[in-house]
Amino acid sequence: MPPIFAISILYGLGLTASMQVGLIGPIAPDLRAGFGLSQAEFGLVASLITAAGALTAIPTGVWAARAGLRKSLVLGCLMMILGATIFAAADVAVMLYVGRVVTSIGYLLIVVGAPSWMAGFDNPKIVAMAMSIWGTFIPVGIAMGNWVSAAVLVWLDWRLAVVACTVPVVILLPLLAIMTPPTTSTPRKSLLVGVIGVLKSRAALRVALTFSAFAGATSAALAFMPTMLADNLDIGIAPAAGIIGTTAIVGNIIGSVGAGMALGRNIAGRRILMLFLPIMAVAISTLFVSTHMPLSLTALIIFNIGQGAVAGTCFALLPGIAKGGLSMPALQGMLAQFAEIFVVIVPPIAGAMIDRSGWSGAAGVLGALYFAGFLISLGKSSQKRSAT
Repeated sequence: MPPIFAISILYGLGLTASMQVGLIGPIAPDLRAGFGLSQAEFGLVASLITAAGALTAIPTGVWAARAGLRKSLVLGCLMMILGATIFAAADVAVMLYVGRVVTSIGYLLIVVGAPSWMAGFDNPKIVAMAMSIWGTFIPVGIAMGNWVSAAVLVWLDWRLAVVACTVPVVILLPLLAIMTPPTTSTPRKSLLVGVIGVLKSRAALRVALTFSAFAGATSAALAFMPTMLADNLDIGIAPAAGIIGTTAIVGNIIGSVGAGMALGRNIAGRRILMLFLPIMAVAISTLFVSTHMPLSLTALIIFNIGQGAVAGTCFALLPGIAKGGLSMPALQGMLAQFAEIFVVIVPPIAGAMIDRSGWSGAAGVLGALYFAGFLISLGKSSQKRSAT
């Protein structure tokens, strides 16, 4: 199978995984009303999509390298289908939590396995292209989840919105059987050696910590954003989701491609992160308190461009770090585990701040996290490989 088809299938799996994050925003009012959830409790429902990654992502990455990427991806697809089924059939709040935790296992296996498969292609140019594309899977998938969820919600109900956002993985699952695994693979080290190896890498640690602050803030921002825009701009959930989705796809493509071009010209990844993380801090703080459409749209576009630039840069740095003899799946697992700890923690905290102080409370928390990512990225030791 030509690499472009493999990349398309793997990227499609990543998009479907991220759709599980994006689908939550539009159905938030129905979930809160139907299950009596506070904003903090809804934040927990949103954040549990990454519960498995927060606990086991690094060892899962090592296991994926040893067990085989195809096996890990097939298992991920099956767990995502099972989790969505439990979530959509829930009649009490606890089943919402259970469904999200099961889905989180599938999410983790896909976000570790798919980019690791891409990194195993023989042609370095194809690897660079694939990783650049992969860098957009989170925001684009979230945007698609917002769109599909909002559209189905208008005509049907939230349960079918969950099902609709999971259908693509059912279609893509059989295609994994005809894909040829990469001929080159990362070292199949023991679990302990693989975990210790990535944890000892200062470059990997700094990228993972920077990405974790970014991912936690972004996950919380996108979970509450449809309701926030509906409240602040006095518009419906469906139009709000449409605005978010359109600006997310356009902005992230611009940011990701721009970051890729900058890295290709040997501009240090640290500089890209140092530029866009504080810009995102200002943009999200402005967006969550603005009640004027032009200002909100401007802040949203800038925020999404920043998303693409930061995510693309962080993912692009990993293959270079892996050349030091580290396991690529373990590195992906490290990035996921650090990020998903924050993704589990931050949405409930942001929700509690909304309950206490309104949307301005969330603005302060999210802006502070992006600025924290900026401070982490200041370290000189992290980006010596950033042009790779």
